Amino acid sequence: MSDTTSLYEVVSGSTEGRFNTQYTALVLREETVVNAAKTGYVNFFIGDATPVSVGSQTYVIDESGELSARLEEASRNQTILDENELRQIKNTIYDFDTSYDPNSYYDTYYFKYRLESQVLDLINSNVFGNLNTGVSGAASGTYTIGTSEISGIMQHSVDGFEGFTEDDIEAAMFRRANYSKEIIKSNDLVEEGKPVYKVVTSENWKLIIQLSSEDAYEDLDYVTIEFLSDGITLDAPFETFTKAGARYGMISLDKYMIRYISDRYVSIQIVSDTASGLKIPKSAVGEEQFYIIPVEFMTQGGNSTGNGFIKQVVNSDGTTSVDFTDCQIFKLTDEYAYVSVNDFESGDILIQPDTNIQYKITAKENLQGAYISAGGNYSFTLVDILGEENGFYIVSEYTSGGLRVYDQILKDASEHDKR
Repeated sequence: MSDTTSLYEVVSGSTEGRFNTQYTALVLREETVVNAAKTGYVNFFIGDATPVSVGSQTYVIDESGELSARLEEASRNQTILDENELRQIKNTIYDFDTSYDPNSYYDTYYFKYRLESQVLDLINSNVFGNLNTGVSGAASGTYTIGTSEISGIMQHSVDGFEGFTEDDIEAAMFRRANYSKEIIKSNDLVEEGKPVYKVVTSENWKLIIQLSSEDAYEDLDYVTIEFLSDGITLDAPFETFTKAGARYGMISLDKYMIRYISDRYVSIQIVSDTASGLKIPKSAVGEEQFYIIPVEFMTQGGNSTGNGFIKQVVNSDGTTSVDFTDCQIFKLTDEYAYVSVNDFESGDILIQPDTNIQYKITAKENLQGAYISAGGNYSFTLVDILGEENGFYIVSEYTSGGLRVYDQILKDASEHDKR
């Protein structure tokens, strides 16, 4: 590295609150619509907003109406729901009550039909157990059973936004008065080739908001948002884009998708509370790749108190043995340990202690950090970004093995790659 490399001394810092603005956000998810295989009366094996796996039986189409009649008759004799099923219904009512908007007729309308559909699904799922023999052998007759080709969360509704991305955004999409959702309930008549349900296939989802000329977010990579319906607050990556002369903001999320799965629009607030921590230039933050390894494979060596992993070694004569590899754990979660890609080779085999279960190292993930200078060498340390202000990040001072006040770091992380 050049002797003229610029360093920055870490100092304490904080952000100043600048805005607390409310928006109606359009929700985009990875959704796949499934069309009915036949025309007839539909009944669902799997309830709304319930996980579905590949090969699961999801619905049955009754072309004659016979099954619907049998279900109705059987349900008269089995209308008692268990405690868990009653809890599901109570949760639906509670969610509506806590987010009720007296000015939104559509929310009330949808709640009515969602509750009706949920009760039918729960009753029918119980009744199906008693009718299973008749349904199982009926695929060749007047019944057609549908099975899922994908896994995800099943929903008994469609609204035409399935498959949309930020590239499809138009200003008219934010006029909620134009919005409509088709709810497919058990015992509804559906047409062959028309939607019968959809599957949300990813936990990743996006919120799109309309921006005015006063919304000064261009310098932000992250924002803190609050869901106004229930007070959930989280930090998320943020970017802006322009379509047909209009400015939009896009918030990328990887949690809470199931919580808001029934909503195409959510009311949010972008908040900017003061964040205190360590102040470093944005340019000082770079990324490095790390292998992710299940924590069950982490152990300690016989003569070491450090953490590491037992690696399978192929000897020159073709036999195998094991060797303990002591390495730095950069990040540790409940599921995974993150280690430097320099500690292992892709394809290395690890052995789980006491079980001899094997794990092949392949999965990688990028993590953000800064390069600390020490004696002419530079070591990568992780940073946890809390906020940003005028070209600087505010990062946590409590990150394990992280930065401290007075640390000398590379002012431009890209300089490290030029060594």
